[in-house]
Order: sequence, then structure tokens, then C-alpha cells
Amino acid sequence: MRLIAHRGFAATAPENTITAVQSAAEYADAVEFDVRRCGSGELVVIHDETIDRVTSGAGTVADMTLEELQAYTVLDTGERVPTLEAVLDALPRGVEVNLEMKASEIAADVLKAIADVENRVVTTSFLLSELRAIRDLDPGQPTGLLVNRHLETPVTTAVELDCDVIGANYWRCLSTWLVPRAKAVGLEIHAWSLERRAVAKLLELRGVDCVSADRPLRV
Repeated sequence: MRLIAHRGFAATAPENTITAVQSAAEYADAVEFDVRRCGSGELVVIHDETIDRVTSGAGTVADMTLEELQAYTVLDTGERVPTLEAVLDALPRGVEVNLEMKASEIAADVLKAIADVENRVVTTSFLLSELRAIRDLDPGQPTGLLVNRHLETPVTTAVELDCDVIGANYWRCLSTWLVPRAKAVGLEIHAWSLERRAVAKLLELRGVDCVSADRPLRV
């Protein structure tokens, strides 16, 4: 089983920052971060639609320029909201990337950004439109469907989208037939977000391939 650093181990470093991604790579097999577009057009790495939770400022990312975003620090550190390009440039060699597309109509620019990245990048999303766009533009790009609680046929949907990976809440992986059904059609299975090694062990026995956590776990 492999370990994914959720937002670069959000419990131990300022989430979705270059420092988080680089430090997490020492302990994880893969790093996960979130991408959306800011008001001046750049792709930036931040989870929320607004900057309110992770900075001392307020505002909607899609309405703010990059300069305005980077006027604030993340979680009272010296880190700024980074561009996707900056994070990709700072990736340690060999660590896998789970890049979650948080907004619509960014797939084409995401593909351009990762075109020359040597690390394996899996482009994931809850947004079916973005996964379709990736598949249409680059059939060879690994993709992953992230399953929300309202999606009733996750494995069927992942197969229809020609995904390589399916990701779901760890409790859904343990309490439903999602894992055996996904394994039966050859999907790689990711479970989020864990706090205990014992839960990771249960998921491993269940057949899950990767677990996502906010801090380093021995898996």
C-alpha cells in the first residue's frame, strides 16, 4: 500500500504550498494538491473557492489576480499561494502527483502545465466534465474519479470515463462494495483521509492501493 500526502500533509505544513509538497515527499509515495484558476488567468494551488480560511484576507480566488492572492501568506507562515507552474518546478524527483482539478474549464491548461513533468501525474476530480475533457484531449493521461456521497454508480461512472483510478472516503471503501467492484474492473483505488494506522491496515486488507492522510503514517 502507498501513502498520499493530502495537500502536502496539511496537518504538519501549510497546506498546498511548495514547502508542504517538498517536505511531504520525504515520507509519502505521492503528494496531492488542488488546482483552480485565479482572476488573472493563472492556475494556482489552493483548495477553497475563497482565501478566507487559509489567509488573513478575504475574497474569491476566481475574482482575485495572482498579485492580489500573493499579497497574503498561508496560515500565518511565509508561504504564499503558489502557481501550479511553481509547484511543478519544485517537485522532488520520483514522487507521484495527484493533481485535483477543483474548477471547471481548466483541463486543457493543466495538460499544458504537466506536459514536460517527469513525475507521474494523475489528474483527478469530482467534476465529470473535467475528466471527460482530459480524456478527449490526451487519451494517455492517467485520470481519477473522486467519488462524492451523491454518486450512486461510482465504478460504472469511472469505467465510462475511462479512468485509471477511483478515489473515495475511507468509510465508503470499508462499508460498501466499491472496492471489490473497482478491483474487478482493474481500477486503482485510493481512500481518504485517514488519521490512524489501524484503519490503513483494514483498507489494505480490503484491497485499497493508496491511502491519503494529513500527516505521515506508516503504511
